[in-house]
Amino acid sequence: STPVPLLVVWTMRWYLFRIMIGAGLIKIKSGDRKWKDLTAMDGFYETQPVPNPFSKYFHSSPKWFHKFEVLTNHFVELVAPWLIIIPGLPRAWRIGGGLIQIVFQGVLISSGNLSFLNWLTAVPSICCLDDAFLLRLYYPFMTATEAT
Repeated sequence: STPVPLLVVWTMRWYLFRIMIGAGLIKIKSGDRKWKDLTAMDGFYETQPVPNPFSKYFHSSPKWFHKFEVLTNHFVELVAPWLIIIPGLPRAWRIGGGLIQIVFQGVLISSGNLSFLNWLTAVPSICCLDDAFLLRLYYPFMTATEAT
């Protein structure tokens, strides 16, 4: 099989980096104090454009959980993207950065929101996972030579 060209992999990582950093910066630069005082999620689930059956459970979560959601959002959008783009970081950090993005998008999809956008953001995150990681994920008891 032919490996994906390295330029394509890094372009997808750059694309993901730009999406996430942009999403985080727009919240910070908006001037909306809800993102600074950590109350942005308090009423979000009852006003989101495309709620789903799980949205009411997220909405009824305690205040401390909503604050945790905002802090997690800031971390995932402003800190974690650096794990996928800085060259020379250990492989495990890049994989961790990709998994953070995939899990984050999964939570957003399960809570409602505009999930098609979240799927479009989760897919490039796969470029942060290398073949060795994916092999262990799909064939946990097989070695690399057995799988080829």
